[in-house]
Amino acid sequence: MFWIFLLGMVCPTLHFAVFMKHGSNKNKVIRSLNWGYFITSTLSFLMLVFYFNISTSTDREVENLSSIESFWIVFLLSRCFEIFYAFLRDALDKISDKDSGNRSEYPRIAKLINLTLDTKLFCHYKRNIKSAFGFIGKVKSKLLSGLPGSELVNGAKLKNHDRLVLSFRSYFELVINFSIIYSLLPGIFWKGGGSLNIIEAMYFSGVTITTLGYGDISPENWFSQFLSVFEVLCGFSLIVVCLAIYLKDEK
Repeated sequence: MFWIFLLGMVCPTLHFAVFMKHGSNKNKVIRSLNWGYFITSTLSFLMLVFYFNISTSTDREVENLSSIESFWIVFLLSRCFEIFYAFLRDALDKISDKDSGNRSEYPRIAKLINLTLDTKLFCHYKRNIKSAFGFIGKVKSKLLSGLPGSELVNGAKLKNHDRLVLSFRSYFELVINFSIIYSLLPGIFWKGGGSLNIIEAMYFSGVTITTLGYGDISPENWFSQFLSVFEVLCGFSLIVVCLAIYLKDEK
């Protein structure tokens, strides 16, 4: 499970979002991705409810975690990290009166790439490399314009009201994402040795993110314990920190 944790920490969905926003309407991309991930999580949850056996099984071992389930956990964990990072950074930008719309992502890495391309080793291939990046940008633009309902997505600047809507939608997405992760974990990750079905996992996720903590379901492994603590931090950052800042009057 340690490699799953590391891949989730790398947060590939965050890098994908940065790539999609570069050279595009950032506000439209943010709204599109927020809706897309929320719909994907909701459909995944409904699929687990209606198409899989939701009865509790107690014979699942760590080795029985398939590659599809591992990839699924990595994707969901990455998305949870992305939500936590993106909203917390946006809230900090609001406090410091920075315009997050004009923020340059990874400025040091971009500077390092430009310096590398200017070296003698890559100077002969610089034009070809830039052409490749230009081709990728064109493919990305066509992808954004070809998404279903893309013409309905508002590309205007995000206001506090818009940020509140995004944060609430992401909050419910966090509950769903963590519940799916909990349901995929084997029984040894929980006290009593029984794995959670999707309904129990949703209940535990809701109880955890709202900090109720009834204790009827308890994690018993470092990975599940970390997830429950991290879910509390994600919920706290969205509800307490972000709402307190976003509810301020517009300047």
